This record gives sequence, structure tokens and C-alpha cells, in this order.
Amino acid sequence: MSPETISAGTTLELTIHSLATGGQAIARHDGMVVFVNRGLPGQTVLANIIRTKKRFAEADLERVLVRNETEIQPFCKHFGLCGGCHWQHLPYEEQLDWKRRFVEDSIHRIAGSEQITARPTIPSPDRLHYRNKMEFAFLQGRDVVHLGLRRSASHSIINITECHLQSDRTVAIVQQVRAWANSHKLLNAYDQRSGKGYLRFLVVRETKQHSMPGNQTLVQLITTPDWSPTGQRNTMVQELADALKRETDGQTSFVHSTRTSKTQVAYGENIIFSEGPRTLSETLTIDGQTMPLNIGGADSFFQTNTRAAEALYTKALQLAELTGTETVWDLYCGVGALSLAAAMRAKRLVGFEISAAAVGTAAENAENLAITNAVFHAGDVRHTMEREQQAPDVLITDPPRGGMHPDVVAAIAKLAPSRIVHIACDPATQARDIGLLTEHYDISEVQPVDMFPHTPHVENIVLLTRRG
Repeated sequence: MSPETISAGTTLELTIHSLATGGQAIARHDGMVVFVNRGLPGQTVLANIIRTKKRFAEADLERVLVRNETEIQPFCKHFGLCGGCHWQHLPYEEQLDWKRRFVEDSIHRIAGSEQITARPTIPSPDRLHYRNKMEFAFLQGRDVVHLGLRRSASHSIINITECHLQSDRTVAIVQQVRAWANSHKLLNAYDQRSGKGYLRFLVVRETKQHSMPGNQTLVQLITTPDWSPTGQRNTMVQELADALKRETDGQTSFVHSTRTSKTQVAYGENIIFSEGPRTLSETLTIDGQTMPLNIGGADSFFQTNTRAAEALYTKALQLAELTGTETVWDLYCGVGALSLAAAMRAKRLVGFEISAAAVGTAAENAENLAITNAVFHAGDVRHTMEREQQAPDVLITDPPRGGMHPDVVAAIAKLAPSRIVHIACDPATQARDIGLLTEHYDISEVQPVDMFPHTPHVENIVLLTRRG
């Protein structure tokens, strides 16, 4: 069968030879690359073509004919259906090695630094139950409301009854909220196309202070506004909050927020009511220093794997090699976890973050820790960098998945810090940004960190050292 005759619906027998950066398996058929969902190197599979392009095709795995010699049994009954943790059947040591390869490949192909090697991936201290935040979506079915996680490559929802990336307490909350949603005829799920419906998202956050009893849990229900004259639906949400407080072990806070934008993002625009503390407190140990921190509320950003975040920040600080004499800038600093750890080892710390709420939390954390040499600026990093007159000796940057704006990269090059510690959750955009700096900087170290076991996602740290 020639590539020209391959079309959607065609079933092929394929031998898989490697993995792509996004986690898909790679096979070839008559010279055409075929990306196979959920496959592993070494397998021979039957795969169903779902779409074709000029130079490649994509396929869903139908059946494994010959197994990978090291393949293991998945631990979750939803494996293969749920859109999360595609790598449950890949031994953990092999997961770490593939993530190292992904990072190295991006540095070679995109940054153009073909001689660079990445260090072995730092493993996550917790391989199961590591997530401190999970987002769940509602979907209206026929006479039933679904609540759970997205199916793989689909907008449909799996009503999960177990999930090994989160705590048992979180799963219990999801099941209780799903039962509540189906116990009231007035409650229905939001439909993005029509803009109608009430229930949109459920977000559960919890602290992971393993050495302390009574971890905090914050439950956020995101709905559309209740336009009914009597506000019956909002009253039902209040009843849910009361029931969770009574019946769920460890549930400490509840927030009901609304969202009117059709964009399907689990982010509340207005708070209707809240019960219990609106923020969570976590204790982090970074490079031997233990710090109690306010990590923000329902919509604040914090690394979703708490223990691996400690490993990530510890390694970043070690690469920064601070001696107490430096001015350090931390771009995209969030609530200041890494910033404040750096401030304890530097002369002065300046943090930059677009979220005013996060900057307020960072300043509060600095005050609580009696740190007086740290200041934080709220606003677009492109513009707030201009407020600072004193250039950094060391610059730390941890941008969002899309990477840094070219203007920010250009500004960094002009500032010319002696060391840049670049942290990223997307090796490709990181390599793109780094490639713009290598005219004046050497890549001194590349260190992947596993923040997301059983998925192809990887966090990476690159140390750039200025030449001359």
C-alpha cells in the first residue's frame, strides 16, 4: 500500500521504533511517518489511521500484536480511555530516559547546539498521588450530567471512579459532586456551542505537607451566572458546600465562582461566595531551607507537583551559584517560592509577574519570612523590566508554556547577566528562546526534571553562562 492510498479508516500493521516529543509513538509505512497514539517502541501493532497529511499520518492503536519486552501493566482501569498519563505501561526508568532524549533533541534541532548533552532526568519523589491540583469538566449527556476527565483526543468526559495521580480524597469529592449534580433536575452542564447550561468546571486543590496532619483542601465550583429570579441553583451550590463540609474527610474550603466567557478554561471570573480560607499554605524545603508559604487561592498558579517543585527549585538555585553579593532577577516569579529562596542567598532580589494577586502574595510571603531584600513588580514582564535601574548579575526565568516574548529575550541579551537559569515546561519553546541567546552565551548545563510521571511532559533547566 503506497502513501497515496492511505486514508482515514485504513488499518495498518506497524512496527514502532521510537517516541515523539509529545509522547506519540513513531512508526513508518512505505517511507511515511505514522504517529500512533499510546504505542511503545518495540511493539508491533494494528493501528487505525485517523487523519493524513502530506508527509505523515496519525493513527489510534487498535491491538498490540507483539509487545515491548519491558512493557508493564497499567495501574488504572481508565487507561487507554482517559486523556491523561499515557505512559502507565512504560517502566519509570524508561520514562525518565525518553524525557532526557526529548530535551536533548530540542536543544540540538531548535537551538542549534548539536554537541550538548542533557544530564539524566531528576525523578519525581512521588510517582503516584503527586498532583496538588486537578481540573474536572462537566458535560451534559442524555438525562445525565457527566463529571470527570476528558477522553483521549476528544471533548467527551469519562466519569472517573479512580485516578492515581491525585489523592483518594479528591476522587471522593468528584464522585460526591457528580451525584449532587444528578440529584437536581434544575442542574445541567454548560454547552460551549449554545452558551447555555449552568455547571462548567470543578477544581480541587490540596496541600502536600507529608510531615503534617490535616492537609488543606480547596474546592472550587465554576458555573455560569444563575439568572433565575429565585436563585435556586446558587442555593443548591450552597447546599453542596455544606454537604462537602459535613461528609468529606479533610475538605476545608469551598469557592463558588462564575464564568461568562465561552472559552473553556477552568478559571472563575467572579466569586459568588466562599467558605473557609480562600488561600492555601504549603511548606517547601528548597536547597535545605524550609519555608512556609502562602501559595494563593483557587485561581493562582503553583507547580502541580509539590515535592518535585522542591527538587526543581533546589537544582535551579544550585546552578545559580549565589554567594550573597549578587542582584538577582526572577522573571515570571508567581507567588515567589523560588524568588524568596534566592533572596536568602543574594544581595537583592527583584521579581516580575503579570498577576497582581500573585505579586501581592509574594510580598506577603517575604514579610512573613522577614525577608527585606526582595521587591516584586506586577505587570507584563516586557514593560516592568524597564522599571529597574540596577541590572542583574544572575537572571532566573520560568516563562509560561509559550515561552518568552522576543522583546524579553532581546532585553535579557542587552542586560547581559553573567548567568541565566532558564526553567521551562516546554523544551521546544525553551530551545527557541535559548537559540536567540547563544551568540553571547554558552549552554553550561541541561537538567531535565520529572514533574509529571506517567506522562510525556517534562520540566527542564538550562544554565547559560556569558562568554568573555
